[in-house]
Amino acid sequence: MIDIERISEKAHRLVVIAEFQQADAERLVDFAKERNQAGGGGNLLIDVTAVSGFTFAAVAIELAHMPSLIRWVYGLDRIAILSDDDWVRTGSRLESALLPGVVYEVYDEDEADAARAWVLEEADAPHMGALHELDIGKPAIAAYELSGRLDREESERGVAMVRKRLVDAACRKLLLVIRSWHGFDLDRLLSRDVLAGKLDIARKLERYAIVGGPRWLRRYAEFTSAFVKAEIKAFELEQMDEAIAWLDS
Repeated sequence: MIDIERISEKAHRLVVIAEFQQADAERLVDFAKERNQAGGGGNLLIDVTAVSGFTFAAVAIELAHMPSLIRWVYGLDRIAILSDDDWVRTGSRLESALLPGVVYEVYDEDEADAARAWVLEEADAPHMGALHELDIGKPAIAAYELSGRLDREESERGVAMVRKRLVDAACRKLLLVIRSWHGFDLDRLLSRDVLAGKLDIARKLERYAIVGGPRWLRRYAEFTSAFVKAEIKAFELEQMDEAIAWLDS
C-alpha cells in the first residue's frame, strides 16, 4: 500500500506500508506524471520503514514508465529516504553517489524528525549534529556522546572539539558513548583535518574508553591500542560507570 501526502507547499511525504503492489506502482507513476506536468521540483520524504516487500508486477510497471519517474526524481530539490533496513540505506547511498544530479539523504527510523525538518526546509543541514559533549563532572576526562551518522563535516567538527579539550595538559583521557550510530560517509577518510586531528589526539591521549556501539567497532578499537600510546578499552552501554572508573583510576 502506498500513501502520498502533501506536507507543505513544496513538499510531499510518500509512505509505503506492507507489500508494494501493482496498484501502488501505478499510483506512483500517476503522481510522478502529475508533478512533471506541474513543472516538477519540490522536496520528497520517502518512508519505507513499514514495507515488507514488492511484487514483480509492481517492478514491471515502474520499468515501463522509467522515463517519467527519472524525470520526476531528477527535478526534485531534496529527497529524504527513511528506512530501518540496511540494504535500503546502502542502496540509496550508492545510487546517490552513482547518479549525477540525484542526491538522497538517508535516515534511520529514529531520525524521522530530522528527515521531516530537512524536507520541510526547517533545517539548513540534512543531519543534526551527531557528536555532543557530556558533562560527567571530571575535568581530566573529555567525554562525548555519538548518536547519528558521521559525515565529513561532522567528523571534522568532532575532531576539532576533542583537540580543543586536549589543549589542557591535565586532560589526557577520552570517553566516547555510542548510543545510536548509523555509520559514516567514506569521504571523511579523505579529510586532512580528520587525519591530522586523529594523529594529534593519539599522541596526547593516555586512556580512551568506548562505551556502546557495534561489537566489531569496539573490537577494532581495542586492536588499534597495540599501535598507539594510549590504553584503549571497550565497554557495553550499561557499563558506563565502570568505564568512567577505569579512566579515572
